Amino acid sequence: MTRYKLSKKDKKALFEEAMREVGAEVAGLIDSSENVEVAKLKHASLTELYFVDGMVTLARFENVGLVPSLYLIYRKGITPSYPSVYVDQGAIPHILNGADVMVPGIKMIEGEFDAGSKILVRDHDKGRVIAIGVSLMSSQELRAAHKGKAIKNLHYLNDDIWQLSLS
Repeated sequence: MTRYKLSKKDKKALFEEAMREVGAEVAGLIDSSENVEVAKLKHASLTELYFVDGMVTLARFENVGLVPSLYLIYRKGITPSYPSVYVDQGAIPHILNGADVMVPGIKMIEGEFDAGSKILVRDHDKGRVIAIGVSLMSSQELRAAHKGKAIKNLHYLNDDIWQLSLS
């Protein structure tokens, strides 16, 4: 992993991309910080991590783009306005071990989305975000489905990105 401070030009480009993909609150953290770093990774589809004042704030995934870290969501209370799916208690341990979200585990869908959209995966009972993924089908297809994979799990509580946030 190679980690270095972003130049002013790269920081501005990240700010603009974060505005489009994650929202103004996260982009504002980037804009107001003097210390924005990037770590280049060779880790499956995860290519870069962005640190703002030492905290893992964003992750870049191949073919997906920027995703906020769950640590940011919990630490700063900033939740992007992505659609959500709520999963039952039986699905949670599997998702927290990195499994993709399966259709039968989804109890509720919030928002409309297409295949390829970024999705918040939430605990149905508590409403808390437990993972961020990419939808493998549209919300309309998902509502009609009875089996199969619904969401590719990108980042979940206590995964490597979360652990890096704690160090």
